[in-house]
Amino acid sequence: MKQLDMLNKLWNAELSSMPERYRPWVSAFVVFFTAMFFVQFPLLWHNLVYLGPGLGDEQTTRVIRELIFDRLTGDDAVWGWSIGILLLVTLLFRAWIMLGSYFGYERAFGYKFPLHIVVIMILTNAVGALSIPVVLALIGVALKISGGNFSDGLLLIEHVVKTANDWVMAHVPTLVELNPWIAALLVFHVAGFVHYWLHRLGHQSRALWMLFHRQHHLSPNLSQFSTTAVFFAFPLFIVFVVPYVFIFAAITKLFAAEPLYKEVFVINTIFMASEIIGHSDVFYEWAVKKRWLSWPGFAFGGGVYHYLHHSAERSDAVTHQKNYKVNMVNMGGGLFFMWDIVFGTYTPLREKKPKVGLTGQPPLYYNPLRLGIGGLAQLIYELRHNRDWRTRLKILFGDSYYTPPVTRSYILKSGAEG
Repeated sequence: MKQLDMLNKLWNAELSSMPERYRPWVSAFVVFFTAMFFVQFPLLWHNLVYLGPGLGDEQTTRVIRELIFDRLTGDDAVWGWSIGILLLVTLLFRAWIMLGSYFGYERAFGYKFPLHIVVIMILTNAVGALSIPVVLALIGVALKISGGNFSDGLLLIEHVVKTANDWVMAHVPTLVELNPWIAALLVFHVAGFVHYWLHRLGHQSRALWMLFHRQHHLSPNLSQFSTTAVFFAFPLFIVFVVPYVFIFAAITKLFAAEPLYKEVFVINTIFMASEIIGHSDVFYEWAVKKRWLSWPGFAFGGGVYHYLHHSAERSDAVTHQKNYKVNMVNMGGGLFFMWDIVFGTYTPLREKKPKVGLTGQPPLYYNPLRLGIGGLAQLIYELRHNRDWRTRLKILFGDSYYTPPVTRSYILKSGAEG
């Protein structure tokens, strides 16, 4: 009973504000987070960041070493120093935007960045991150009970990634061997088509919105520290590992016989310089006026344009004459927002910063458990209380604008669906 009482208290607790005496601790975390990003994140830039793992997703210094440090002398010194300086400038610019998005909030809006938003979104991210080993451990237990190895469950993602990559390398043909730089841009663009529809389904599919992507759009105050993972982990992430890895690896193999780590690294260095603006309240209106920032964002399908994708304005939830409950503009993916333009979800920049968060900014329960798994809890509640099978199918496979006769939101205080 005590355990149930504790869980009930955790589920119903809320952090709707925080005293300013805690700001030094939160500020220290912001600085620490930025420093960790500066050191760790470039180790993954040889992958198609936000578009998929390409032909591998290991965190390694090998590409940076081969691309930069091994070329600082000799015939390739100009190349090595150029790429090294480009990477350093990108990292410093991103660090400046990250810190300015938090410490510059009061100067921009007249009040300091809300502490509880940072803490709640960090904890919500932790719920998603911790769900991965929990699910893998449960799979390991199931394997152990059935006579298998517990470690096979814990290492399932690694096994799946390796198996998918090995199969692609062995069986997917290279249709045309292109110049590596042209191939990398083509992969970026073609893979962007898949990314566009995965992202759009994350908004348009009711179950996928609640389970995977709604968490990314919850925060009404945007910074890198208050934005949750793009695709949330809990509870069915494992279902998407195989197709996600396989599709992007296969697209790469069609145009290049070997992984395009070095070319993708350089493209991502340019892409990531403008990408950071897409999650910053402070810098939106400034970036709109800077063509050297807005143009790269448009060219790579992101940047300051992505900020409009987080808009809470109801006009941005209207697409193809359907009044969605979720934002459906500037999905990104590919070059020059081609897929958004083709499929009618592109919107140009506007000077005034829109409100961000869920459409209409409904009041939230500021509880990381609710924000993390509230979508799953809602789906379970709806399936239990709506007995008609047609309704149940719509609950699981309907569009995100569908609301069943009996529903209950564990994230929104109004009880309405968002």
